[in-house]
Amino acid sequence: MKTNRLIILICTLSILLLSVSCREKKKTGEDENGGKSANVVATQEEADSLLSQWEYSNDSGQVSMIVFGENGQADYVVDRPENVFLKTATGIEYKIVKASKSRRTPKVGDVLYMSMSYKTEKNDSLLFASSDLNEDFRMRLAAPSDKGCIEEALMLLHEGDSAVVKVDAIKFFVKSQGKVSIPAFIKKGDRLVFNIRLKKIVSGIEYANSNKQVYQKRIDEENSLINRFLMNMNYPLRKTDSGLHILTINKGAGKKPSVGSTVKIDYTAAFLDGSVFDSTLERSEPFSFVIGKKEVILGLEEAVMNMQVGDHCLVIIPFRLAYGDQKYGNVIPPFSTLVFEIELLDAK
Repeated sequence: MKTNRLIILICTLSILLLSVSCREKKKTGEDENGGKSANVVATQEEADSLLSQWEYSNDSGQVSMIVFGENGQADYVVDRPENVFLKTATGIEYKIVKASKSRRTPKVGDVLYMSMSYKTEKNDSLLFASSDLNEDFRMRLAAPSDKGCIEEALMLLHEGDSAVVKVDAIKFFVKSQGKVSIPAFIKKGDRLVFNIRLKKIVSGIEYANSNKQVYQKRIDEENSLINRFLMNMNYPLRKTDSGLHILTINKGAGKKPSVGSTVKIDYTAAFLDGSVFDSTLERSEPFSFVIGKKEVILGLEEAVMNMQVGDHCLVIIPFRLAYGDQKYGNVIPPFSTLVFEIELLDAK
């Protein structure tokens, strides 16, 4: 009886899949004999309906299902449940092992309390386990360093979720961790497997308020260093309510960005001692981001919103508007005050 139900389900799912595929072909003008089959794109209602029709075979230990990725693409899968992963358009593969009832997801700048480990996919070698550090492991969520990176993967989770996530290994070491060299055993195409339990999400502001004493001492020290830095500067200065110091080197007359604007900038990023750690000028490649999407640190976004196209400014970003008490890769230590020299090239 179980086998018969499985056969019936497979036939039913195949018909549904063919039906959705035919609708897509009609939309794109493709006839039944034209080229390769298009990826199936289903509505959320169709996805929910199909995903609820799982059938398990005690004989094979396999599940028959249609699995939808974050980009809406559908694949018919017959496999063991523990092997089935969803896949995003950017290449992240993930599986929610235990889903929470919370609908809260992390945002750039949030502090994430979690347990996390990662290992190589090929030989199952453990490379990191947060339990080796402490039970109160936390990290500030940085803006995604590239498509398909671990930061993007974390944004797929809800507070309380447990998940397994697979990301490109080289992208993790180079983009997310900022390593100049990567382990010799990591090859192109290798992936890392992360086991993550997202225990709690705390906003950057909440986290700062809960650590006021430590922060106040750091803020006092920082203000002293900033004042000494400004003594050697003769450019017009504005200080925002949040604590940004904006010095105008050259004034532009173009458009002022607003929330939703896509901006393009050239920048050189350094510390107060003048040490440069990043520059679009060295790469000959301006940087673009969308205002309001929290794709960059708060201080950089606020600075650009206070500029006009054509402006050339020097911006001092306090640590609380940058990466706070967290380090970023192997480049930026905790409690770092950043200095950005920015030219706003365009705003659309």
